Amino acid sequence: MAVELLQRVGLNKYEAEAYFALLADGPLTGYELGKRSSVPLSKSYETLERLTRRGLALVQPGDPPRYLAERPERFLGQTRADQESVLATLASALAGVRRADPADDFWVVRGRSNVLARARALIDEAQHDVLIGRFGDEDPLTEACDGARTRGCRVTVRRLGDSASPEPIVLLTDDRESLIGTLSPAAHCQAVTSANPALALTARGALGYRDAARPAVPVQIPEPALAGADRGTDWLDWETRKQQRLWRSQQGRRLA
Repeated sequence: MAVELLQRVGLNKYEAEAYFALLADGPLTGYELGKRSSVPLSKSYETLERLTRRGLALVQPGDPPRYLAERPERFLGQTRADQESVLATLASALAGVRRADPADDFWVVRGRSNVLARARALIDEAQHDVLIGRFGDEDPLTEACDGARTRGCRVTVRRLGDSASPEPIVLLTDDRESLIGTLSPAAHCQAVTSANPALALTARGALGYRDAARPAVPVQIPEPALAGADRGTDWLDWETRKQQRLWRSQQGRRLA
């Protein structure tokens, strides 16, 4: 676990293995490192020298030299400062990029983790209302919903579906941003997301809301958009049928 996390903050596999071995068993020579870790003997001194140049290891000259890992709190503090600097610079660079707003188009998010990440992002950005429909008692969006309540949003959660169908999710935030799809099977599920009024109408219908019971967030929907609601709904129905076919094929393979 620690070696994998070290790779996520910028070390390659051999560097991560070497730093962890030095921390656990150091100080070590290159030969000892090759014997106590998965770093090949032919790469051990080269890897240790890279750690030294990066300030992650100390060297004791000798024949052979010995290496000691830098203290974790110093390493983590420097890594945190470097990443914050990179993120600040990146935010500034991306802020200057002008792009068209595709929010009213229909987009597909694939995979359970990505669908949930998109749902959390929509809930985190909500300012007034969050309407959500889920199947099952365990809700991975509970923390995001609690945060929305803390901000003063009105959060309404409704139970959807039954155990015989793929796990559905329906989300509507501020009567504008929608996400409709499934969360199973985890590797093959997908959801449609859009700020298109047609999908918002579909989400309200799936959650049991009609115009008279809509949340009190004033939204003006242009007539052309309303005229296109049926096309949006037809497209969504096609996506839903595809989801069900995927789920049935998965079930068939498991039974086989």
